[in-house]
Amino acid sequence: MLIEVKLPQVSEEHNESVIVFWHVSEGDTVKKNDVIVEVQTEKAVNEIEAPEDGIIKEIVKKRADVAAVGDILVTIETTETNLKNQQHETISEEINVIATPRIKKRAKELGLNWREMKPSKANRKLTEEDLLNAVKRIKTNPVEKSDKHTYRAAPSVRKFARENNVNLEDVTPTGIGGRIVIEDVKKAIEATTVVKKEKNEHRIPLTGIRNVIAKAMVHSKTAIPHVTHFDEVNVDALVKHRTKFKKHAEIQGIKLTYLAYIVKALTLTLKSYPLLNASLDGETNEIVLKEGYHIGIAIDTENGLLVPVIKNADKKSLFTIANEISELSDKARTGKLKMTEMKGATCTISNIGSEKGAWFTPIINYPEASIIGIGRIDKKPIVVNDQITIGSMMPLSLSYDHRLIDGALAQKALNNLKEFISDPDLLFIDLIK
Repeated sequence: MLIEVKLPQVSEEHNESVIVFWHVSEGDTVKKNDVIVEVQTEKAVNEIEAPEDGIIKEIVKKRADVAAVGDILVTIETTETNLKNQQHETISEEINVIATPRIKKRAKELGLNWREMKPSKANRKLTEEDLLNAVKRIKTNPVEKSDKHTYRAAPSVRKFARENNVNLEDVTPTGIGGRIVIEDVKKAIEATTVVKKEKNEHRIPLTGIRNVIAKAMVHSKTAIPHVTHFDEVNVDALVKHRTKFKKHAEIQGIKLTYLAYIVKALTLTLKSYPLLNASLDGETNEIVLKEGYHIGIAIDTENGLLVPVIKNADKKSLFTIANEISELSDKARTGKLKMTEMKGATCTISNIGSEKGAWFTPIINYPEASIIGIGRIDKKPIVVNDQITIGSMMPLSLSYDHRLIDGALAQKALNNLKEFISDPDLLFIDLIK
């Protein structure tokens, strides 16, 4: 029996995934629950396993292809079917050719259609010598381009050509036996593109995880009416507090960053301004107020932007938060994040300060209602008690869903956040009894 392995719903938020790595090739034998392919959403890499024992027949989606939920990724011929095939030789009804499974496999490797071949033996049984002689004849008499009827292509190649509006009659085959392979179609696409584009342009296809991220960003930006407030906060006290406790954290093997303080401060602000910790259910037209405070941390990686989540951040100590940020960041950059570590964020922080950035307009992580952006800390002249002095200032950028949150409320929330950041002792006031 031929089994179609389709892309499952690996994420509640995303209906598409990118094929990042195949663990198998066509013709490979697999066992049930063997990992056969890795796919990646905007947030995480997921493994897909073989549902049954069998042999890989056709890999439909290639590496870097984007697949939608329900798309066929690969077909597997179950072991039971293969055993039956091994017990019976196959006879072609058209020209009465007999081929064993081994010969059929060898013919496929050579790019030959065994059904169209003439056996040299009187018993009509194909041999490997027949296959090799056929290859020699093909090399001696290559297929002419004008003879379109001799063109052969696998179903996956024909589908790829259709999707890219390529006529196979216009493609020069390079495969054995005059077969058109997928690289031939790609060359035809490139040749057409070169004619259309200016010589001073270099175009790169938007594929893989970057394509998935692009679609997610467009969806969020178009589905949510964004407004962004820009502000800054004096962090002199925060700098001193971190300097004081940084060594204590290092003794425990913890890297204490400013981001950990921002997470702690944000949870307190969200408690006072719950609409920033909410989402809008468009189907029921209801505002969903989240009970937990789960803070997403946007991490820049080689594979794109990933957002691991600090769960129940309001119940965790500063050092615990700092340690989780380090662990999740390492997992994100090494591709080891689990899907469970990416789900459930109620509000997100994007830190561009690590790249020396200042203000920006962060895009909300759909379906959340807000996102806070933090920039680099710079020393600059400020006025304190009518006197000009030098202060350490941190840029803040708050983007919010204007359907739920008005400008005045957003600024009040931002002012509240600034208060906690500027005076870190307030972050621990609940510890004082």
